[in-house]
Amino acid sequence: MGGLFLLGVGNAGSQLARYAGAELYPASRKGFALGAVAWAGTIGAVGGPAMLAPTAAAADTAGLPPLAGAFLLALAAAVVAGLVTTGVQRSGTPVSRAGQRKQTPIRFALVSMVVAHVVMVALMVAAPLHMDHHGHGLGTVGTVISLHVLGMYALAPFNGYLTDRYGSRRVLVAGVSTVGASAIVLVGAAHLSEAWFAVTLFALGYGWSLSMVGGSALLVRDVPPAEQLRVQGGVEAWVWGAAALATFTSTQLLAVGGYPLLATVCVTLVAVTLLRRRPR
Repeated sequence: MGGLFLLGVGNAGSQLARYAGAELYPASRKGFALGAVAWAGTIGAVGGPAMLAPTAAAADTAGLPPLAGAFLLALAAAVVAGLVTTGVQRSGTPVSRAGQRKQTPIRFALVSMVVAHVVMVALMVAAPLHMDHHGHGLGTVGTVISLHVLGMYALAPFNGYLTDRYGSRRVLVAGVSTVGASAIVLVGAAHLSEAWFAVTLFALGYGWSLSMVGGSALLVRDVPPAEQLRVQGGVEAWVWGAAALATFTSTQLLAVGGYPLLATVCVTLVAVTLLRRRPR
């Protein structure tokens, strides 16, 4: 559990890389840059499960517990990433807290990203349990979750293009709306077929992707450079902190009222957000 906790801390920190990547592009291409960095997660998220069998075989050959192979692969990847990161040239520009922040865009991005992330995590965490309770096999569960992760990352560059073309606020609203629409469908999860459940979980992941790319682009474009590091880090802390809370509470709601109750709570969160946060 301690190792997994540290793994989560490292993942949360590495998510900030998308902001650093956006700095390499002009303002008209920052959305695409953010999406490209997010797309890189597709390789590990979708390809990682496929490496379980070969890494287990390699670990067994080396006289180690088979499941240790996956952690050794992750360790090797982390070492490579650490070496690359330490070799990146750092900017010597000092970070100042001077400058006037645009409070409205920051609050809009913060609340929208937090709600989209909370709803996505809550529904995703409870999905395997719900499917198991309704007699679906592990193969089906794995396929549904893989499609959900595919929706989260695979189309991120396209979402970046949409952000550059139509603006971060519109994409952010579209993302939160898509997440909410998915939650509405999942209120009736007990009556959904496996195919429709998979499609809805894919849409849930895609809505999350829209909201994260659109919200991140808003924080890159509308926040003064002197404030960006502090604001971006603060928003990330709220987003991932809220996700941790959603992880703990989603299964409790599932136990009390099943997936319909959990989905209804999520729909309410999205509805309140869209009604109270009207972007200019």
